[in-house]
Amino acid sequence: MRQERLSLDDLELVRAIGTHGSLTAAAKALAIEHSGAFRRLAAIEARVGSALFRRGRRGYVPTEAGELAIAGAQRLLVDVDQLQRQLAGRDARAEGRIRVTIPDTLAGLAARLCREFSARHPALRCDLVVANAFFDLQRQDAEVALRASAAPPDGLSARRIGAIATAAYAPAAEAGGAATADADWVGFDDTLAHLSSARWLRTHVPPERIAMRVNSLPAALAACQAGIGRALLPCYLGDAATGVKRLRGNFEEIRTDLWFATHPDLRRSAKVRLLREFALRWLPERIA
Repeated sequence: MRQERLSLDDLELVRAIGTHGSLTAAAKALAIEHSGAFRRLAAIEARVGSALFRRGRRGYVPTEAGELAIAGAQRLLVDVDQLQRQLAGRDARAEGRIRVTIPDTLAGLAARLCREFSARHPALRCDLVVANAFFDLQRQDAEVALRASAAPPDGLSARRIGAIATAAYAPAAEAGGAATADADWVGFDDTLAHLSSARWLRTHVPPERIAMRVNSLPAALAACQAGIGRALLPCYLGDAATGVKRLRGNFEEIRTDLWFATHPDLRRSAKVRLLREFALRWLPERIA
């Protein structure tokens, strides 16, 4: 009797459980219900005739068969993803949807970018995925990424859009117009210690003047709006916000660039090329 083949969805689930070590996390990553993932895994194991994972308090640990299945799923899915990217990269049609991943600070600006882009190209629409961690463009979690960093992302086709201006902001009710250290400031926790603005704070502001530490720039803005302290923010974020005011000061040493990145296989895609060209014209003056 012919054995039923595993589907690509089956392989995606096996790979996701192996990656995350948890059925709950795997289901979340694949945007499916936990109960559905549980039933699918049981059906997969019944089909192959072997348990692929041991369930324990530490999560899902692959068996010997599971290790083999995870490795095979990874190889096959990488090949499928590569084929899809290559085919998409040859697509000369300027129509359809483009999935764009952005950090949380860029949500408002990116939404306006996509609105103007679609007005110029009515056959194209953008889907925004807010994720501060870099989405895996190798696996087509997104086709395009807008990312702020000091250097271009490794392994991707990236174009520099421009330098992001940064300034100090104070609660609107606070007196004084200069960015000095003799005031309370909003700092960043270890997850954002790599930011040049975090380095500026460590250099110029005594630890006792850090009134609060946060793990995102929108949280820094919210703390500033609440009157907790001053905050270093990208000007495109701070200038558009209410309840804060921009302070005088030179912050040229806080250098961050904005990059338009895509997988090399997609750089010649007609719709990606159109979005890239539009972003390179539209964004620079709005982040300076």
